[in-house]
Amino acid sequence: MRTALAALALVVAIGGAQAQQKLPTVSELLKAEAKATEACEAGGDAAIVSEQCRLRDRISGRLAQAGWCWGRKGQTDVKKEWHACQPDSIYEDDVEAVQP
Repeated sequence: MRTALAALALVVAIGGAQAQQKLPTVSELLKAEAKATEACEAGGDAAIVSEQCRLRDRISGRLAQAGWCWGRKGQTDVKKEWHACQPDSIYEDDVEAVQP
C-alpha cells in the first residue's frame, strides 16, 4: 500500500512539474529558428549541420502551430519572412506552395 501511494505521489509530482513547464514564446522560437537556420546553412561538420537543419524544421513546425507563416504566396525566397498568418500567407501544409 505504501509503495502504491509513493508511486502515485511521484506521478502527481512529475505531472505537476510538467504542467508548470513554460513553453517558449513566439519571439523565442523566432530567435531559435534564425540561429538554427544560420547553422544549417553554414556548412562544416555534416552531422552538426544535419542536426541544426532538423532543429530548424522542428521549430518551424512549432511556429506554424502558433499561427505563424513563412512568406506570402508569390514572394521570392529573398523577401520571405516569418509573420502572423494571413489569407495570402504560405501555410506549413500548403500544397500549392510546394508545386513546381
